[in-house]
Parts: sequence; structure tokens; C-alpha cells
Amino acid sequence: MGNISFNIPDSIDKTWEKELLRSYFSGGPDTMPFFCSVSNNNNVLSLKKEEPDSCFLTIPWNIGSHGIFMSPTSTLPLSDLPYSLIMEIARGKVNQFRNFNADWEFSGLKINKDLRDQLSNSTLEFGKAFSNTSLPFQEKCLQNTIEFAYQGSDTLIREYMRQIFDIRHQDNQPFETGLSAKVSKPFPASLSRKMEQSFNYMQVGFNWKNIETSQGIFSWSQVDQALESCLATGLEVIGGPVIQMTKESLPEWLATSTSTASQYATAMARFLDTAIRRYNGKIHRWIICSGLNVVTEPAFGDETYFRIACKLAEIAKQIDSSLEIIIGVTQPWGEYTSTKKRAFSPFIFTDNLCRAGLNLAAIDIEIVMGSSPNGSFCRDMLETSRLLDLYAVLGMPLTITLGYPSAKKQGELEDSVFGNWKGAKNPATQANWAESFTCLALSKRYIQSIHWVELSDDSESDFPNCGLFDKDWQPKPSFDCMEKIRKTHLR
Repeated sequence: MGNISFNIPDSIDKTWEKELLRSYFSGGPDTMPFFCSVSNNNNVLSLKKEEPDSCFLTIPWNIGSHGIFMSPTSTLPLSDLPYSLIMEIARGKVNQFRNFNADWEFSGLKINKDLRDQLSNSTLEFGKAFSNTSLPFQEKCLQNTIEFAYQGSDTLIREYMRQIFDIRHQDNQPFETGLSAKVSKPFPASLSRKMEQSFNYMQVGFNWKNIETSQGIFSWSQVDQALESCLATGLEVIGGPVIQMTKESLPEWLATSTSTASQYATAMARFLDTAIRRYNGKIHRWIICSGLNVVTEPAFGDETYFRIACKLAEIAKQIDSSLEIIIGVTQPWGEYTSTKKRAFSPFIFTDNLCRAGLNLAAIDIEIVMGSSPNGSFCRDMLETSRLLDLYAVLGMPLTITLGYPSAKKQGELEDSVFGNWKGAKNPATQANWAESFTCLALSKRYIQSIHWVELSDDSESDFPNCGLFDKDWQPKPSFDCMEKIRKTHLR
């Protein structure tokens, strides 16, 4: 309850100030966002929340060569005076780095000299900021502190992954984790061998908008062809998401012909039933829906959309009780809950699914960074590891959908929209992101399978430019990463 304000540093690029309005407070046991109002007046960023819980600020920040990430402060008590924004960001990231370092060392992680030096450097640089009264000097030291802490965090998480892989490879057996990419259109037969070398599953995608262009009239030809491409590899095929709650995937007639929640749910159930019955026998594992935790239009409310998710799972099981059913949760950091009051955060939505007795095979957590408007703002690997471990606490097996664009979206002037990795959105940074975050997911034993969000670029995709191939089926460097990961770690 109440306002907390921050002095924006004079050194900040004025074109960046509007990005600061994406800031929000997080807190509670699940560290999810609070509903906030945000304003920027006279170089003072002010946020107001209604919840009485203690909180920390999550704010987009330029971390130099590391990228543009949502960055946390430490927990902040109410104050009548503004905090120094850059100081609190520095304090927050250094604390996160120190805490993870201490926790993992206590759990048995071997901390080498390089890591200890990086921890010391970030701490000393933070203290150095107060050795001089010059404000520009202080801001420079604090920005250096932030970048040192992010570098140390990156070193820490990569050392964690390396030691985990060393342990898991001791018996010389490949991991059983699945690796796939969603195939939304048929790929050339000449690529079948490359698919077998790069993945151990295939995944066929569905676009409801293109399949059921008019209510009750279906065109399955593209899905049929995509499925045949997948089956030709000889690999097991995953289906879905069958229903993706984005404007790119929902048919236009749905909103105009369904005025009640019951009608809306019936239309979704009919499409899911038709899809599963058509491909049952060829596809045994289904992501039946994704994004019901985010959707706000039509305004039926979170509880109604939760019940729809449960109903869809029941329908799939009624068709064939042996089917493996997955429900997808999108935007798992929950940024969308900071701008509109919601009954459920994505974590609570997931918790409710786990408690509903649906006999789900897994929950899919979608982490597609830097892709507007359907993705999440970029984070570093340490923060992503924290998030995955949070969802793992629920005790449900997880799958993960990953994605990062190789180019900015058409119409975007800068690479900074929804943040970026290593300062850019290009094929090289996509490949680096793909290798880094896929290996992070592989280091988590509770993750059953990893799905890349699109095999190839498609103008109708929910996530433009996120494919491992371009629209003409030329491979990007990120596809080579998948083959390398498959060969190194997977069966």
C-alpha cells in the first residue's frame, strides 16, 4: 500500500525513459507482480500499489554488452523520499548474485577463484560509488556494479550447468530429455535426415485461425502435410498447442459468434475434439491449449478461463484415456498482471491446474524472450533458473517452450523492444541464446522436454523471426546449436 518513488539518473538516455514505464513491483511467496500504476514526472519514477506486502522493483535496464533485461532491486520499505534508482538496481543484482552463490556453494557447488573474484569486484565497485561525492562518478560506478554483477551471474549459472552435466554424464548415458521444434508447415524431404540428427521428437503445430476459417468449416491440409513431414523422420510426434490464445491463432469469427463463456468454451471444445480424433493414433502426446492464463478478451475472468482449461483436458481424456495431456502457461513472469487486476498470477494458475485432478502429463512453461507482444521481456539465465525452480516446487513435471528472434519485428525501430540478448536480435545472438537457454533447461532434471517455438519463420507466426530456419528453409546458426546439443547430451 502506498507510493514508492525513484530518482532517475541524469545520465540515462532520454529515449529510454518511456521503457521505464514497464516497471512493476513484485512480491509475495511466488514473487509475482503486483497491480501497479506507474508515472514518470520531472525525472522521478513513481509506482503505487494496493497490496500491503513488502516488494521489490522489477525494471527494464540496459546492461551494456549483456543485453537489456528486466532487473530486480532488493526488497524496499515504504519511504517518503525517493530512492536512487541506479543504486537500488545495483544493490538488487549484487544481492541476487551473492545469495545464489552462497546457496549453491552450501548445496555442494564448487566455487572457483574466478567466481570469487567476480563477486568481490562487484561488491567493491558498489562500495567505490560512495568514495566520491560526484554524482556522475557514483552513477558510473553503480552502472559498472550492475554489469559486473550480471557478468558474475552469467559465470555462476554456466559453472552450475557445467558441474550438473559432469555429474549426469558420469554413467556415460545420454539424457532422456526430449528436444523438438514446432513444425507449422511441411519441410523439404531433403531435411528429414537433419531433423533426425538435431531432435529426438517432432512437434506439429496448429493454427486454429487458418484451419477453421468459418465456423464448422475445416481445412486440415497444411497440418496433414506438416504431420507427414514429421512422421517421415521416424521420430515420435507431439501435437500442439492445438489452441493458442493469441490474435494470430484465434479465428476471427470466435469473438463475434460466441457472446457467452459457455458458447466460447463449446467452440474451443469442438475444435479440440475434432483435432484429436483426426490425428489420434498418430499423435499420443498433446499440448491441448496454451495462454489461457493470460487472455483477457472476452472478459470472462481468470476463473472462467481456468475452468475452460480443465474442461479441455477432460474432453481430451474422454477421447482416449491413454493420451498424454499438457497445458501451456505463457508469460510465466506475469508482467501482464501488473497492468490489470487479475484473480490469478501465472504461478497460481499453474498451481490450480496441479490441484485440479486432471491427470496431466506435464505443464508447459513458455519462455519466448524479446518477441512482442506475445512473449516475455528478456531476463538473464540466473533469473530464468530461479523462475523454473519456482514452478518446479509445485511437483508437476514440466516441459518448456523456448524462443528468441533472429531479427526485430517489422515496424520496430530498435532491437530494444521487449529487451534483447547480447545487445541485438540477429542470427548470431539468437544462436547464442538458443544454446545457452536450451542447456539451462537440460540442466534441470524436472524438465521432461524442450520445444523450440517455431522450426521456420512464418509471417503468420505468433512469434515472428523466431524460427531455426528462415522462410525459405535456409538454416540459421541456431539450428546448428540444436544438432550440437543433441549429439552432446541426448539420446
